[in-house]
Amino acid sequence: MTEEEPQLLRRKPPVESAAVAGVVYAILAAVAWQLLVRFPQPTMSDQALASWYAESANRWSLIAALNLAAISSVAFLWFVAVVRRRIGEREDRFFATVFLGSALVWVAVWLVGAASIAAIAVAMELTGGGSVSQDTATLAGGLGAGLLLVAGPRIQAIFVISTSTVFLRTGVAPRWLALLGYMVGVGLFIVPLVIDPVGLAFPAWVLIVSVTILAIRRTAAD
Repeated sequence: MTEEEPQLLRRKPPVESAAVAGVVYAILAAVAWQLLVRFPQPTMSDQALASWYAESANRWSLIAALNLAAISSVAFLWFVAVVRRRIGEREDRFFATVFLGSALVWVAVWLVGAASIAAIAVAMELTGGGSVSQDTATLAGGLGAGLLLVAGPRIQAIFVISTSTVFLRTGVAPRWLALLGYMVGVGLFIVPLVIDPVGLAFPAWVLIVSVTILAIRRTAAD
């Protein structure tokens, strides 16, 4: 075994960790999103809203979504940290700062947005009941939607574009992956406001990046 081989062996586990963490984030975030979009329409009458929240399954679907959002955030931060470690000294300081900063902002937006949508369900579980009005549901849903469907995609776009630029400049990922990232980033940035499916675009991109990193790691090991 040469002197370089132990160093390679020490570097492979973090790369694999990044891939696994990215896959975990993508799956949990996608499931959380599908649960969050079950939030009742604010246009429902007060009686219909009360009946919807009276169902324990409806309340717990939103609470489960919030829990999944929190766990997925941990996986996402792990993904970011290990990818940054893989880049190492080759990173561009400017884009690396944007990369890390946008990741932290997105986690904050993701958690606050999910918490806003699940707030009524959480409050009713904690208090053992309570009433809900159309105005309350509109405020909670509007705040969550504003964060996740309007502000969120722009933050995601910055993260995707900065990550793709780092990939392109350092060569730690295939060129096609960086180019795909640019297309996804531009799409997220200019997509029309308040479109539900856009919530799955970012997890899908993270999944593609993670699977690609894992495939590269296995190819290098062969």
